[in-house]
Amino acid sequence: MQRNVQAFIDEVTAEQVTQTTLDAAYDQVSAQVGTWLGQLLAAVNNDALAQATLTTTHEPAISFRLETSVINLPLANLTEIGKVTDAEADMPINIYMIAESEALPSGLRIDELGSVDDVVADVAGAEKLLTTWLTGQIERLNQITEAAE
Repeated sequence: MQRNVQAFIDEVTAEQVTQTTLDAAYDQVSAQVGTWLGQLLAAVNNDALAQATLTTTHEPAISFRLETSVINLPLANLTEIGKVTDAEADMPINIYMIAESEALPSGLRIDELGSVDDVVADVAGAEKLLTTWLTGQIERLNQITEAAE
């Protein structure tokens, strides 16, 4: 899956991004990985840009998202994406794993799951990587929370 960067920016600006949300108990988020990733893949299999949010109740608050993008910046940073890419270039669409929380040192953690094409070709491998990443983010947040007490 590829996009011309300007076409990508235009789609995001026009809110032509499929958005889904999944709720999970904080201690059960890893069990929802298949469903969460499946929601995103349903959109990309139709050549649509997508954002899938995994919500949970936790203090401090934390947000988990999967987003398709041309670069490792959240879709909310569209202006920055436009500044650091060539608008005329065609680029592969990648899937990024995003954790946001005020408790995290930078407030944001973003890692690449893989290109859409690679993830679609190996869903089981992507689920394993996503589960490992998600577990790591939860452990990190728990360590930060415990250290602050």
